[in-house]
Amino acid sequence: MRRLLFSVAAAVALLTACNKDDDNNNQTPESAFTIEGQDKQTTETPFGFRVQWSVEEGGRMLMSNVNINEASFSGKIDGVSFQVDTFVNGQTYTFKEAGAAGFDKRVNFSAADVVLGASFANNVITPGTGKQLTDLQDGRITIQKDPPTEAYRITYILDYGDAKVSGEFNGLMPVVNK
Repeated sequence: MRRLLFSVAAAVALLTACNKDDDNNNQTPESAFTIEGQDKQTTETPFGFRVQWSVEEGGRMLMSNVNINEASFSGKIDGVSFQVDTFVNGQTYTFKEAGAAGFDKRVNFSAADVVLGASFANNVITPGTGKQLTDLQDGRITIQKDPPTEAYRITYILDYGDAKVSGEFNGLMPVVNK
């Protein structure tokens, strides 16, 4: 009986260990995006920033693979940025061009760009470098902010016609007004 209990305990321990390994191997990064058609390649974006941000008028939000807030950073960048004219916590924004009839800055966002391997220097992405998606056709973005921690949770789906980008960001987004 003692051998049977030991065998059962060993089997349970082995299965539990395997399940934990499977969970760790199948986790998606907390902050990343995927471009459809790239063999589901996931690009991690652990850094988030609010650029040229004002409480009343919003600004640009950027999620990237590099810390653009480092004064000396110059190099390649992968990331997603979008323009939110008025921040409403918990809001799902839909894409509509800023000059279009019915544009409402409380429920619409006016621009979103995606870059892969683009050159970044002097706080600017160099046009024409790397892969850049700028001609947004459709999309939606949900932004939630946890007031006590100042952490953001952002989910997005962006449609550029020939490319669809989906992603998520979870983390702090310091203001960078350069």
